Amino acid sequence: MTGQQDMNDRDLLDFPGAGELRAAGKVSPPSADTVAAALAAVRSAARQAQEGGGPAVELAWEPEPAVVAVRTWRRRLPVFVSVAAVVAIALGVAVQPWSDFGGERSSPAAQRTEMAPYWKVRTLEWARSSGKAQRPEGTHKTVWLSRNGTREQGANGLVRDYPAEVKGGMSYVICGNSILWDDLRKLPTDPAALRARLVGKATGDDAEEGLYNGIEELLTQSPAEPQLRAALFKVLTKIPGARVKERVKDSTGRSGTAVELDAGTWHRRLIIDAGTFHVLESVDTARNDGLSWGKRKLRAGDLIQRTTYLSVGPAREAPKPSERP
Repeated sequence: MTGQQDMNDRDLLDFPGAGELRAAGKVSPPSADTVAAALAAVRSAARQAQEGGGPAVELAWEPEPAVVAVRTWRRRLPVFVSVAAVVAIALGVAVQPWSDFGGERSSPAAQRTEMAPYWKVRTLEWARSSGKAQRPEGTHKTVWLSRNGTREQGANGLVRDYPAEVKGGMSYVICGNSILWDDLRKLPTDPAALRARLVGKATGDDAEEGLYNGIEELLTQSPAEPQLRAALFKVLTKIPGARVKERVKDSTGRSGTAVELDAGTWHRRLIIDAGTFHVLESVDTARNDGLSWGKRKLRAGDLIQRTTYLSVGPAREAPKPSERP
């Protein structure tokens, strides 16, 4: 750890008792009284800051979208952040610097999402075409997922609704097992119990590939909380045949941990931010020479598809569906 990193950490956790909090490690969730006391401390600090001519502190518990940024940097924060850090630690939420993407301010990745009705995902997608026409740069897409289904805005700007096809609302199908939107909070966070719940009675190579695909969907398309994301990541890395590589960069230059799996004639790779357990990029390449793709024969390593997750996170609103002209 560099001296500059130490200095930044001291800035963030410069308050009495910080040493004990660092040494405490993982603690059990706080009681309602503890949360209330922490919130009261922040409100008191906010009032004192305003009365003393300091910066105003706005307590906005509804999270903003865009939690995985293409570019991030550390910046020195006002003193009142150390008080907010106490609340974050009490709530079991990771303290992270603000990030920026395209001029939009985004919130830390590990936030409580129960107040947000949507999960917003912005991607840049590239898929190999069997024909000649293809955009080399890929296409942008934004989706808003909710209990009731998906709302999608494509490159043409039109917004379309895709209602949930399963009774009970939005469903994630993993190894033939359906996980509803409202079931996410009921999933175990013990990795062994979580794997058993997701796999069910499925067996063999198809079960392992189905588990890999299902975890990818939960990590990218669901409002899973940080503890569940951490458990999903651990289950993913323990899939038989999966290989883990550290310090791998995605197509935008962001660094993460890659979890790879050979699936039939494809080689699959997920690059994941191991601090927030959000997927940065999903990449599929040809596993062997000779894979037929239209009239072409691919070589091992040729790109088949790539999805780059530019930003993901909770959202309060979604645009209304568009009418075609």
